[in-house]
Amino acid sequence: MTERSIENEQRLDALFAEHGPDVVAYCGWRAASTSDAQDAVSDVFLTAWRRLDDVPGDAIAARVWLYATARRVIANQRRSSRRRSALQQRLLHEARPAHDRLSTREEALVHEALELLGPRDREVLLLSEWEGLSAAEIASVQGCLTVTARGRLHRARRRFRAAFEDVRDRDARGAAAPRPGGTPDYSLLRQGGS
Repeated sequence: MTERSIENEQRLDALFAEHGPDVVAYCGWRAASTSDAQDAVSDVFLTAWRRLDDVPGDAIAARVWLYATARRVIANQRRSSRRRSALQQRLLHEARPAHDRLSTREEALVHEALELLGPRDREVLLLSEWEGLSAAEIASVQGCLTVTARGRLHRARRRFRAAFEDVRDRDARGAAAPRPGGTPDYSLLRQGGS
């Protein structure tokens, strides 16, 4: 190691010792989650290491520089999160048939009920009913035991049934005649049904 490298390491260690707790606190209350805050702190000090010559020598100015860097890192995290969320929504929208293309009102109700479920319930139901996977295959996809997958599928079906009944009842109150039938037709979740 060169003398310059040793000096740079010592300077970064000193920056972290003096300002680390402040940067951690700053990121903790500004970031969206604890893990985002931890990532932000890491990125701030990585930036400081890469641009050590740009970090002011004065302690107060260095602290302000670190805060400004943290602010930019967190802003980048938020932009990235928004882009990721928008992409997920767009992919979800493109993967799902539009309600106006559905051939029956019941299919529209099934899709509406699916949207009310949490992501895990929706995933396990679609893996079973749309993709035709067994509980053991679902367990492999989700990285859990077969008995766990069976339990998740059972609970997802129960929640779907409740969501479907709520959606159907709301639709019936808005329509002229109540909808017949008590349980949803799971075959409508299969590719051929939409």
